[in-house]
Formats: sequence, C-alpha cells, structure tokens
Amino acid sequence: MKENMLALYFNMILGTIGTILVALTALGYLVKTNDGNGYIIIFLGFIFTISYINFLEKRAGVSKKLTWVRTIASIVIFLAISYIYLS
Repeated sequence: MKENMLALYFNMILGTIGTILVALTALGYLVKTNDGNGYIIIFLGFIFTISYINFLEKRAGVSKKLTWVRTIASIVIFLAISYIYLS
C-alpha cells in the first residue's frame, strides 16, 4: 500500500510539473506573438486543467489537504515564473 501511495505522489509531482511547463510554453509563445488576450485564456486553461486534476486525485483517494497544497503551489509557481519571464 505504501508503494502505491509513493507512486501516486510521484505521478502527482510529474503532473504538476507538466502542467506548469505547458502553460509556460504557451505563455512564451504569446510573448513572441504579442497577443494580449491570450494571457487570460492561458491562465483560465491552467485553472481548468488543475481543477480537472483535482477531481481525478479525489477519485484516486488523495487527501483534500494535499490536493489544495499542490493546487496553490502550482498557481504560485506559475505566476512567479511567468512574472519573471515577462519582465
């Protein structure tokens, strides 16, 4: 059982890193094309994707506390890196 939870946590970390990387790549493309409306679409898409991942994690049996910590950390990391990237 412990190995199963470790595998679940490892996949949670990989999924979080993956969503952040995809969002940052889309943001980098928008910076190059200078599309102002795309920023809102990327941020909303990022939030919707995290919401769906939260739903899947709840179905997998991950605690709510851990899910919220991961969600808030993802958003903060995304905003911090995108702020640095856009500066």
